[in-house]
Amino acid sequence: MQNNQLAFLFIDVMLLAIALILLIPVAVLFLECTAALLSRHNSTATTKLPRPKIAVLIPAYNEAAGIAATISTILPQLTPDDRLLVIADNCTDETAEIARNCGATAIERQDTERKGKGYALDFGLESIASDPPEVVIMVDADCICQPDALETLARVAVASKRPVQATYLMEQPPLPTPKDSISALAFLVKNLVRPSGLKQLGFPSLLTGTGMAFPWSIIRSVSLASGNIVEDMQMSLDLAIAGHPTIFCPEARVTGCLPQQQQAAKSQRTRWEHGHIQTLLTQTPRLATASLQQKRFDLLAIALDLSVPPL
Repeated sequence: MQNNQLAFLFIDVMLLAIALILLIPVAVLFLECTAALLSRHNSTATTKLPRPKIAVLIPAYNEAAGIAATISTILPQLTPDDRLLVIADNCTDETAEIARNCGATAIERQDTERKGKGYALDFGLESIASDPPEVVIMVDADCICQPDALETLARVAVASKRPVQATYLMEQPPLPTPKDSISALAFLVKNLVRPSGLKQLGFPSLLTGTGMAFPWSIIRSVSLASGNIVEDMQMSLDLAIAGHPTIFCPEARVTGCLPQQQQAAKSQRTRWEHGHIQTLLTQTPRLATASLQQKRFDLLAIALDLSVPPL
């Protein structure tokens, strides 16, 4: 009889522990969304100094079909002092040639053993290091930059001396399915609502992979050369711990389009989910430790934000 009581007590304790663990991400999500509703939508502080010199890096892997559209939204936002560099990474199509014909500078990288966006970006940074810009902006090859997004990002980066993340949203394909509508909504919550809430609360946000701006001295302080499947998230954490947390700039917008092929969409989502879980398990203790050592609550806030799974 006593053994049964102990067993039931153990089960009750385990269920309570699980409930408390699940309560953390739910509470964090509720707080972020509530704060976003209360957001005053104040403009992000920018510098009044002359427009900073910009270099836009576009890592591309077999993006011949869409690279021209991306470039066409970027070039009108650049001045003669700026640069647009496409890094054709292990491409087997005409990505580099199309980029050059559209007015961009393109460099090609072939390394079948060191694959990934991080390696491509590191290659691009090395190529401009001899004449560095004031601000580096990274845009994916399948994204559209809304008017004035680049200048806004650059000015915020200079004024804050911090990494800056634009609003990155996904548009639905021409014939959307119910799943596409849900995915677009999930992106809206993840990349606009939650960062807006964090900003309202005075906390940094995470980088989301495209529409990212960095002062030159900051981006050169971290190593990008890795095959991490969520390199943007890892870079956010590395920079935050080093004293450079990301600031969210909702005024600057970058849009992509949801994959039309179900297999591609499933593969992409699986990659994000696995990468998020791996980062959560490996980096949360690191963030908590750094938060205590540096006496910085913002690092703990980032750790709590990581606890919310991707929708």
